[in-house]
Amino acid sequence: MLARCLCLFALLALSSACDQWPNTTETKVNWWQCSNGPVMVTNVNPTDKSGNSEYPIRLTEPLLIATSINDPSSTYTTPGLKQTIKVWSWNMATCGWSSVPTFGLLNNIDACTNGVPCPIEPKNKVINLELDFSDTPAIINLLKNDKPYQLEYLLHDDPSKEDLCIIFQARALTHT
Repeated sequence: MLARCLCLFALLALSSACDQWPNTTETKVNWWQCSNGPVMVTNVNPTDKSGNSEYPIRLTEPLLIATSINDPSSTYTTPGLKQTIKVWSWNMATCGWSSVPTFGLLNNIDACTNGVPCPIEPKNKVINLELDFSDTPAIINLLKNDKPYQLEYLLHDDPSKEDLCIIFQARALTHT
């Protein structure tokens, strides 16, 4: 009887454990668009500075996110184009994402001077959005190495009131 109970508890424990790498993040980036347009994203591919696909991503150096977009209706440029980046870490205890404090350092900053190739004009194209935490070591120091992270990359154009938002989940290296 005791052996059966132990087996049952062991099976329950295994079945209730969550993935160390949620949503295939062990081997590839998982992404989706979190805005309704007018800019539509058709592909997201993290690359190094030379344009080579990079996985896992490295947050210790600038990361380019090759982003295929379809037809923005407006031209986005400085000073109206703002950028906000939010970060979450995977929490094994809750099997969910936990917000990482960014201390406001990544909120509502000028996108065109922080890694967005401006102007973004109305046409289909691939733009390389740069994600660079090198000037915010306080954030990188909070992150554990070789773990899954979720990043929200939001661009808001003040003049047109239009948004482009991408969320991606990826395995990330935070130490060299």
